Amino acid sequence: MKSKAIVLFVAAAVLLFSSLWAESIEYPQDFRRWVHVGTGVVLPDADAKLISEQGMHDIFANQEAAKGYASGDFPDGSMIVYELREAKPKNGVIVAGERKRVDVMMKNSHLYKSTGGWRFERFWANDQTHNALQDSGTMCFSCHSKAQTHGFVFSQFR
Repeated sequence: MKSKAIVLFVAAAVLLFSSLWAESIEYPQDFRRWVHVGTGVVLPDADAKLISEQGMHDIFANQEAAKGYASGDFPDGSMIVYELREAKPKNGVIVAGERKRVDVMMKNSHLYKSTGGWRFERFWANDQTHNALQDSGTMCFSCHSKAQTHGFVFSQFR
């Protein structure tokens, strides 16, 4: 009887931890309807350290994240999307071309304590199902940790 209870306990613990480990952010379908935080362009002749960011990027925040921009204290449930597109010259104007990637930040201070309460995911081009980050965003956080005074978020309303 005791061994059966132990087996059930272990099985339940494995299910719980595997579901937490496997948790992923669903691709935010309507993020372009969220609050637009800002737009930037990194040109091809910019700093070599920014080569992965070349193009036009827009940042969007859901309602919870929009509240956090004023104080730098982002509540749980906050989601921020960084959409990177090619920057295409057209008739003397730079316009957004094909999507290169979508980066997502989601705040849950209980689940992601080691990364300032944030989970990070990346989707390449128009792939809405496969998270390209294998480390739940640990590498992302190594850079975002520099923005600790603003809730680990670089972007700000201007």
